[in-house]
Amino acid sequence: MPVGNYQAAISTNKLVFISGQLPFKDGKLIYCGQLGKELTTEEGRQAAKMCALNILSHIANLTPLPKLKKIIKIEGFINSHPTFTEHADVLNGASDLLAGVLGEKAGHIRSVLGCSSLPMGASVEISAIVELE
Repeated sequence: MPVGNYQAAISTNKLVFISGQLPFKDGKLIYCGQLGKELTTEEGRQAAKMCALNILSHIANLTPLPKLKKIIKIEGFINSHPTFTEHADVLNGASDLLAGVLGEKAGHIRSVLGCSSLPMGASVEISAIVELE
């Protein structure tokens, strides 16, 4: 559920825009802190996987997953120490999970950015744009 005054996902025509997802599991934020300081790259990959699962959950709340045509784009924001450089590897956690669940429908473009902090101290935040049949 959103943690502010916004919608988690909006559908328009055949596109769905999904707000940035944090690594929540069972209502609890996991993997807090900066990559390269408090967290390892592997922990960042696990956080990205959790974000991707939350993205899939929002898609499933709007439409059955078989009606998903394609993941168009994901954007990853990595809470990282200034010397951390493995942002793309962290985001691979999400890309790999989506490919494992969705196969060819998971093919997407992506952007990944490092930042000095994220809401609630989260390590990773990922948003998505998807196309429906």
